[in-house]
Amino acid sequence: MVTDHENNIDRIRRIADYLECFLEEDFRLLAGATQSTIEAWRKRGKGPAYIRLGNRILYPRDAVADHLKSLSRERAPRFEGIL
Repeated sequence: MVTDHENNIDRIRRIADYLECFLEEDFRLLAGATQSTIEAWRKRGKGPAYIRLGNRILYPRDAVADHLKSLSRERAPRFEGIL
């Protein structure tokens, strides 16, 4: 049985999707982080740009993609033997 809360979350998620945003809950799942970690990132300016709308946090997909790109690292080349 689907509750009113679940219906509301689904509806909000569809709206966020239309706006090309992630809900805070979805970003948290993607990051594999706790609620307190996500909040700390926002306070320290370490995570992606976000939108505060009332008591809801939305993360624009472009901002998340840019943040992920900023975290990517090149692999160090492997040396095969001694020259």
